[in-house]
Amino acid sequence: MTDVVQLHERWQTLLPNAHAESCQVVATFLDIRSFSTFATHNESFDVAIYLRSVYQRVLSEVFPKPDFFKPTGDGLLVIHHTPPIPEDLPLFVSSVLDKCVSLVQDFGRITVDDVTINFPVPQQLGIGVARGSATRLVSDSLVLDYTGRCLNLAARLMDKARPSGVVFADPLSAQLITEELAPRFSADHVYIRGIAENEPIPVSITSDVKLSLADREPISHPRNTWGDNTPRNVGDVLRYDSLNFPLPRAPKRHESAFVQVAIPGFNNYGTRDGTTSYLTIPGTVKEVPDGWVVHIQLKSVNKILKDKNIPRTVSMLWGTLPAQTQVIFTPFIKPNNS
Repeated sequence: MTDVVQLHERWQTLLPNAHAESCQVVATFLDIRSFSTFATHNESFDVAIYLRSVYQRVLSEVFPKPDFFKPTGDGLLVIHHTPPIPEDLPLFVSSVLDKCVSLVQDFGRITVDDVTINFPVPQQLGIGVARGSATRLVSDSLVLDYTGRCLNLAARLMDKARPSGVVFADPLSAQLITEELAPRFSADHVYIRGIAENEPIPVSITSDVKLSLADREPISHPRNTWGDNTPRNVGDVLRYDSLNFPLPRAPKRHESAFVQVAIPGFNNYGTRDGTTSYLTIPGTVKEVPDGWVVHIQLKSVNKILKDKNIPRTVSMLWGTLPAQTQVIFTPFIKPNNS
């Protein structure tokens, strides 16, 4: 058997002469969803050849010329240096995001042409993307690794991209996402432990990302108890002065009940503009045969619907019937004075 040079041994010999360099990057973290279950139910050799196939396809077809990449066990870190000319940045960032969106959509079939894989494989992928400053460790003209806040942020955003999808964070995302790509994303916000616990981070997410209510709640505040989302058509909401929504439990003596209302935004042409307005309405708790409900007045909600001229239906693809515009009501119980 020939001697095998281990990568970590080469890495170790380069460390003594390594130096740090600063750069501007777009960091992309990919996570294969349900990989742990997949690895548990398959032979280790099968898992290895699956990862080999995924990495090859991603690095040869999706991101063929990254400035750096590193496997993460059940995913991949990909680094791209941003262009030096600011005017080129929106097209560059949107190109990365567009590739991410396509990769998520096609991920379930990424190994379909690999005849070595004759077993069921994971079907979903979560991706987190962030732009910012980073530091790379370089030795003998070889890049050993990257560190930086934007890498940490991208990794944490990847965890928010569930069950699958793309989550992108940048303070200038509206200027960086091109007009052609913008309909694929909607604006939202998240709180992240250790990064953004009191002030939310604005994010752009694809439609397959389902942020939880806890993702949108400050971490340092006492935990609210949330009920189920209840979608109601705009036309139905405008017909009522008040509505009841089921609570997950009876509020305690030191708690009150509220309803969070999510109202979709529309532009002057009557199409979705990717924004969502949130309104919190205090309610009255009532006991009913099936449990507990919170009763709210809809005056403030209906005023917004009328003032913003929210359409009752929205046009979909050509040849399909218009879809009903929906307002999402989510009841929750909140500790008093929090």
